[in-house]
Amino acid sequence: MRTPKLLSAGLLAAALAAPPALSQPSAKPVPLTPAMSRTLDGIFAGFKYHPLVGLSDIHGLAQEEDLYAALLRDPRFARDIGNVVVEFGGASQQAVVDRYVNGADIPYAELRKVWSEVVGLIPTTVYLGQINVYAVVRAVNSALPPNRRIKIWLGEPEIDWPKVTTFQQWHDLVGQRDTHPADLIVQILAKRQKALVIYGNGHLNDAPDNLRSIVENKYPGAFFVVTPYSGYHEAACAVKFEKALGWEVPHLATPVKGTALEGRIRQPGCHATDPAGVTARTAAGKNRLLDDFLETNFALNGNALLYLGPKESLRRSPASPDLYLDRDYRREMDRRYRLMTKTPLDINTVERNPATNQPYEP
Repeated sequence: MRTPKLLSAGLLAAALAAPPALSQPSAKPVPLTPAMSRTLDGIFAGFKYHPLVGLSDIHGLAQEEDLYAALLRDPRFARDIGNVVVEFGGASQQAVVDRYVNGADIPYAELRKVWSEVVGLIPTTVYLGQINVYAVVRAVNSALPPNRRIKIWLGEPEIDWPKVTTFQQWHDLVGQRDTHPADLIVQILAKRQKALVIYGNGHLNDAPDNLRSIVENKYPGAFFVVTPYSGYHEAACAVKFEKALGWEVPHLATPVKGTALEGRIRQPGCHATDPAGVTARTAAGKNRLLDDFLETNFALNGNALLYLGPKESLRRSPASPDLYLDRDYRREMDRRYRLMTKTPLDINTVERNPATNQPYEP
C-alpha cells in the first residue's frame, strides 16, 4: 500500500483555514489535492481554527470507538480542549456522570442510567465502545488536578422514563434532540472554550435545523466536521475506491469537497446506502436523497474524511450483554421499544452477540 506524503504543519494549517486559490482565467482548473495527516494530529489541527470538532458517530463502528478512547487519552485533549459532548448519554444523569468521572464510586445500576436514560437511541445505548468512553475519561481524570479534568456533557434531552407511558409523550421529546445539545454547546462557546462533539452524522451534516446548523447560526463556522469512511453499498465500488487511494490506516484527508477526491467518490452507479431502501415521489427526488446520503457519508458537506481502513476490515462494536443478562433491565427496555416502535424487542440476544468480531454493516 502506498504511503501518502504528509504535509508539513504549515501546509495542513492552510488546508484547514484558507479557501482554495482562484485559478488564472486562461488556465485549465486543476483539482485540489486534500491535505493528509495522521488522524489525531489532523483532529487537533482542526481545533486550531475551529472551537468545535464534530466527530460523526457511525453507530457501532468499532474502529471509530477505539479512536474515541485514543483521542481522549491523548494529553493534548485534557490540556487544550477539556470538553466532550456525547449523544449516548442522557441529561437527567449529568450529576451522576460528573461524580463518576471525578472518581466517585457509583453502583452499576445507577451508573448505567447515564447511557440508558436517552430519548433517541432505540431502545438505548448498547455499544461497548460508546459506554467505555465514560471509563476512559474517569481514568484520564484520575491523574489530573480538578481544574484540568475533562468534562463530559450528556447531550440527550432529559427524560423520566418511568413516567413515559405513551408514544406521544416520548415523541414530544424527540424534537429536543438537536436543540438541547446545541444549548449545551452554546454555553461552552460563550465561555470561549472548545469541545469535541460525538454525534450521529445526521446531526452534523448541512441539514437545516440540526445540531450543527443551530450552533452555527450563532457561531458561524464553529464546526470542523470529521466523517469516517464506512464504504459503499456496492462492494465493487468500495474495492475500486480503496484501491485508488493507497492510504495509510488510519488517516485524515481535508478538504474533500472540490478536490480530486470528490471525483473519485462520485463513481457512477455507486451509493452510500441501498437505493432500494430510499423512496421518493419522483426519480429526481430519489436521486437527490441518494446524493444527500453520499455527501453526508463521504464528508462532502463536512471538512475531513477519516479513513479507518477498507470496508472489508471494518468491524462492529461488541454490544453490552445487559439486555439478555439482566431480566428486569430487558423487561424495561422491551417496554420502551414497544412504546417507540409498536413491536417487541428482539435484538442483542446471545445468538446475535457472538464473541468473535463481526463485519460492520450499516
